[in-house]
Amino acid sequence: MQESRFMRVAAAVGDLGSPFYREERQRDVWNEASAIGFQTMLWLAYVAASASLWIGGGAALPYGLTMVAVAGVGSTVTVAYSRRRGVEPLSGAWITAPRLVGFAVLYLMFVGGVLHAVWELGNSSFRHGLAIGIAVGTFVAILMVAWSLRKKQQAQSDDEA
Repeated sequence: MQESRFMRVAAAVGDLGSPFYREERQRDVWNEASAIGFQTMLWLAYVAASASLWIGGGAALPYGLTMVAVAGVGSTVTVAYSRRRGVEPLSGAWITAPRLVGFAVLYLMFVGGVLHAVWELGNSSFRHGLAIGIAVGTFVAILMVAWSLRKKQQAQSDDEA
């Protein structure tokens, strides 16, 4: 079976054909280091975006949104690759409450920063549309997290029964 274009591009970007990956310990350590680095970049992208929006206001809006978009694309590619390889990275069993709360705080700081920056832009249709989009997106994200946590609790209850 021929691999999809996505998988071929992912292998090229990740340099997965490198001889480096042939030795198991090197591969395991590199995978752990990559996971730590990815998570660090993900969290720092939200910290940097939030700080730029709170400090720079409306002028920083394109930069803050771009930082979060880059983190979002990287996260989406990571999840898509994992799923294509048969691993569900977003299963409720892997999501821990402290990480979820920490990321929720960062996300809300970012949303607050966007709203702060948008407020500085004055009365415009862009301002209103962006504010509504952020509000609706945040509401949907909260619902999805609540649904995930409920699903996780139900799975744990079913396992205990």
